[in-house]
Formats: sequence, C-alpha cells, structure tokens
Amino acid sequence: MKTFDRIWRFIGSIQLAVPLLGAIVLVLVGATFYESKVGSVSVQHEIYQSPWFGALMFLLAVNLGVSALNRYPWRNARQVGFALTHLGLIVIIAGSAAVIHLGVEGMLLVRTDRGANNQVRMQGDLLEVMNPDRTVESGNIFINRSGKVYPTYLAGLELADYRENTVRSIQFIEGETVPNPAVRLSLTSDRMGQNIERSLAVAPSSYSQMTLGIAELAIVQTNSDEELQQLLSPPSNKTQHLWGELKIDRGQKQAIVDVKDNISKSVNFNDLTIELVDFFPDFRLDKNRLPTTASSQFNNPAILLEISSSTGTEGWFVFGKAEFPPIRTVISGERIADLQLDYQFETPPAEDYFHVIATEDDKLYYTAKSSNGFKSGTLAIGESVTPGWADFQITLKEYIPHGKLQRTIVPADNPQVQGNPALLVKTAAGTATWLPWGEPTTIEEPEGEIYAAFGPKLLALPFGIKLEDFIVDRNEGSQSVAMWTSKIRIQDPINRISKQRNVWMNHPTWYRGWKIAQASWNPGDLQQSTLQVKREPTWVTALTWTGSALVVSGIAVMFYAPALMRKMRSKSNQTEPATAVTPEVAEKPEDEGIDRNLTPIS
Repeated sequence: MKTFDRIWRFIGSIQLAVPLLGAIVLVLVGATFYESKVGSVSVQHEIYQSPWFGALMFLLAVNLGVSALNRYPWRNARQVGFALTHLGLIVIIAGSAAVIHLGVEGMLLVRTDRGANNQVRMQGDLLEVMNPDRTVESGNIFINRSGKVYPTYLAGLELADYRENTVRSIQFIEGETVPNPAVRLSLTSDRMGQNIERSLAVAPSSYSQMTLGIAELAIVQTNSDEELQQLLSPPSNKTQHLWGELKIDRGQKQAIVDVKDNISKSVNFNDLTIELVDFFPDFRLDKNRLPTTASSQFNNPAILLEISSSTGTEGWFVFGKAEFPPIRTVISGERIADLQLDYQFETPPAEDYFHVIATEDDKLYYTAKSSNGFKSGTLAIGESVTPGWADFQITLKEYIPHGKLQRTIVPADNPQVQGNPALLVKTAAGTATWLPWGEPTTIEEPEGEIYAAFGPKLLALPFGIKLEDFIVDRNEGSQSVAMWTSKIRIQDPINRISKQRNVWMNHPTWYRGWKIAQASWNPGDLQQSTLQVKREPTWVTALTWTGSALVVSGIAVMFYAPALMRKMRSKSNQTEPATAVTPEVAEKPEDEGIDRNLTPIS
C-alpha cells in the first residue's frame, strides 16, 4: 500500500510535471523549426498525430488530474480554483486531441472560368485495391519529404518505395499472336558520352518511328522482294513540295498552289482572292485560344487563309491531317458557295535517319543516311553499324518477331527529366509494380488480376463553391500587393440556397459548420484562388471552449475568491448590533474560623 501511495503521489507531483512540461516545450520548439523545412503536413503526421506525442499529452493530463485529486477535499476557495484550473487544462488537452484526429481540413481550388467545385484535396493520398475476388479495399497513406511511406502494409500490398519523378518506359516482348517485328537498338557515342536504348515495332504505328534530335529511327516491314530492293536503294532527288500543296476546287475548275512558295501572298482563282496568311508546322492553340506552333516539326501542319469574293470574306484553317476537317468562319458578307479546299501534305524525309527493314521470313536489313552519304546492308544481333552521325554506333540488341507491347514505370534519376510521382507496391507473391499517381494499374497474379490505384485523397462537400472574381488591392505608389479577396458564391442545390460571400486573409466565412478561408493565390493567374476548408464536430468545439472557460474560472476563483470572502466577512461583522456586557466581580470566600467581631487589643 505504501508503494502504491508513493507511485500515486509521484504521478501527481511537481517532480513529474516539470520535466514533462519541459519535454513538451522542447518538442514544440523543434516542431516549429522542422515545419519550416518539411511543411505543416509532415509535422502534423510525424509529430502532432504520432502515438508518442499523444502519450506525452495524455501523461500530462493524468499528472494534472492526480495532482487535483491529491488535494481533495477542497475546503477553501484556493483549492477549489486549483481543481477547476486543472480540470480545464485536461478538457483543453482532450479537445486538442479531438481536433487533430477528428477534424477535417483540406484545400479547394476554384476558378472564375469554371463552374462550382466541391472536391476538397485532403492531406495525404489514397490507395484503392480491387482483389481477384472483386473485393475492394482502400486506405489513407502518407509520404514525407524523404519519400518514406506510411503505413508499410495496406490492403494486402507492401508499400515498398516512392519516387517523386518517374517516367514511362516501353518495351516489346515475345507473345503477340500475329507477326509484329520489333527491335531493341543501342546507340552509343564515346565522344558525347551517351548510351541510349530505344525500342521500335511495326505496330502500334506510333512506335514504328521516333526522332532523337540527331536523326530519325524507324522500322518497316516488306511484303515482296521488289519493295525490299526499293527500300535498300538510295533515295531519289525528285522535287518535293516541302510545305505541301493546297488544292482548290470550285464548280468545274480546280487549281493547286504550292504553300511554301505562296505564303504571305495572294492567289487569284476565278472571282476569288486567296491569301495564304500563315503556316503552322505543329498547330496548337495557346492559353488565350490563339493559333500558334508548338515546334518546328511537321507534326500537325496547318494553313491560315483569308478568302475574298464579291459577296463576302471568309477565314479558313485547313489541316494536313485528313482526320481534321477545315474550319471556316464568315468575316463579312455571305458564305462563299461551292468552295472546297484540300491541304495535301507529305511529311518531308529526315535529313539523317536509320531505318530497320524486316522481311516476312524474319530477315533484317538497314538503311542509313547522313551528311556522309547513304548506306544499306544486312543487320544481325550483336553487330554494330556506323550510320555516319559523328562517332555514333548502332547495335541491334534484340529482335522480337511477335512483339507485344509492355509498358513499365522506371525512376528518373536525371533531375532534368520531368516525370510523375509513383508508388512501388509488392504483392504477397512478390510481384513488384510501380503505380503512377492518378492512373489505375493492373497487376498480373497467378490467382487473377489485381487493380490498384494511387491518387489524391478527396472529400466531396455537400455544396459547391464558385469563384466569381478575384480582386487584388495594391498600395498606391509602390504598386505592392496590399490585400487579395476571393468573391465566391456558395451553391447548395439540395437546400436550394445560393449565397455570395467575400473571403480574404484572416477574414473567413462559415456555411453549415464549414469554415472557408483564403489560403493562397497565383500571381500569374488571377482567375484562380485556393481556399482552405475546415470543419470539426460541434462537441469538439464545445469541449475546447468549455476547457478555456474552466481555466479562466479556476484562476479567478484561486486568486480573487479568498480576498473577496475576507472582505465580505469583515463587512458582515461591522453590520452586527453591539450588546452591553456587565462584568462579574468574583466574591472572595469568607475565611472559615475567623471571628470578625473581635475587639482589637489596645
């Protein structure tokens, strides 16, 4: 019993409270500096939401509670105030723990050029897994700045690694049911210190040709000896229209115009005046929806035309790809009747190239062109060919007659390569697979296919928020930013409510228990704003406020109640009526045996 009493008193003693408070203060100071390096999300997960920090706070609450109980019964105001203060601190600790573990907080991206958004990006990421038996499991995962993944096991998968930068690599393996010649080539240059491997296949067609910057690599399949001999022959020097030709057809008359020779010029055709305004080798629309070219490569050639007639003027966009129909706009007047335009474009041959030629009987040949001339010959596995580009050598590493496309994700160690995040998972059978962020992936297992997806953790709000305007106030003279305000509209279709609110720094708004605050903005895009959306259960908020009220009340009782009670007691004594008191004189007892009538002797 004495041992228990000693332990009990130590738990509630100042000897435990001082080092405990010191440890908590050191953790909070260290967390502040750590947060400046890794961000608040990592600090929340690694410190404030960690079991060891929760144990420290729980031990502090126990110390406060036992300390108050050791003084029971609380006979005077100071002891009552002491107990109230300690109880309030315990309630605040409980409320803080509830906020950390039960509160909901995330970021909401809103734009003026889009509709209302209700998808809140929460802290952390989400892993969803569908097993071969079609059962679905999911769970939250957290990845810190160093790439460490928490937890290490989830939904039957081991979360083995994470990389912020990965790229998609393709390769071809034997396994296709129909012939599909594929090769793996190695390009090396000692002078440039390069060693590159690339894979080519006849199908899909997007993998039959690629450009490395220095030259073009391609693979083709021949069906006859005549076609093979034609491919192995040096290219002819026939005249080619480099930018293609524009075919004009109106009624019974036709005309063909060379684009390169007539760009920025006007061509007369019957009663039409056709001006070739501009040429775009790789047509795109920029962020302002204006035409531009993404590169000098002939990936998507297009021509801008202005066609005038006696009845009106039209603007035309015609494309070299047959799947893209022309776009015509009436600028003034009436639409021109019976007019058809056809942009005929043939991709110009590369100046330098290396082509692999596969025959039906699986024999391989090559043709190479460079500034040094043209060469061709047979191609065998392990043999190197010098195409004539500096000191580059091309070696055939592998030939796959029935090539099957296989895509893989590999980490990009080169920081200059821009890739995507990916999570490496391992199944119980040991199959390792990279899951690219935001893209479902199939994992082949002996029991069947596993579908896994690694992506953002989202929360759907019961209402949407639309950014109507983003206002930036600037200081006069310096033009520095003084304040920024998001003018938002809350749209609640379920309750048929639409409200306009303004949100700026330190001035949030509330709707149905959700706190909506300004988080950040993009100086380069004033059509965008990022809002912080937060909510916690009502009882948690009440718990925190109750704890604060108890602490304030306890301090007031502890420091002010004794003096107030003394003052009231003194005032009470002064108001009571005075009562006369007659002092009692004690009678001396008569001396026994003495005759007081005796006459003295004279």
